[in-house]
Amino acid sequence: MRSLAYLLTTLLGSTAINITAKGVMHRIRPHLWESLYPAASGFAFPSGHAMASMSLIAALVILTWGSRWQWWVLIGGGLFVLAIGWTRIYLGVHYPSDILAGWLVSVGWSAGVSVIIRPHLQKSVVDSF
Repeated sequence: MRSLAYLLTTLLGSTAINITAKGVMHRIRPHLWESLYPAASGFAFPSGHAMASMSLIAALVILTWGSRWQWWVLIGGGLFVLAIGWTRIYLGVHYPSDILAGWLVSVGWSAGVSVIIRPHLQKSVVDSF
C-alpha cells in the first residue's frame, strides 16, 4: 500500500509542480528552426514530458531498488528518459535547460517523497515508531 501511495504522490505531485512552475515562469517556447511537428501551445519551462518521464522512472527505480529488477529499470528507464528529452529538443519545442530543469525537479521530488512516505518499510516497522 505504501508503494502505491508513493507512486501516486510522486506522479501527481510532479504534474502539479510542472503546472505551477509554468504558470510562474512564463517562458516562451523556442523558435530555432522550422519543425514538421505542430506548434506546441503553453509555456516551455520546465518540460512536462521530461518531468513526467523522469518522475515515473525515478519512482520505479526507488521502488525496485534492491530487487533483481533494479538494473533493468535503471538502464531501460535511463534510455527512455534520454530519448524523451532528445525528442523535445529535436522537435524544437524546448531549450535544453527546460529538459534539465524538468529532470532535476523530478529527481528531487521523487527522492523527497520517498523520504517522507518510505515505501520500503513494512507496516510493523512503521507502527513501532
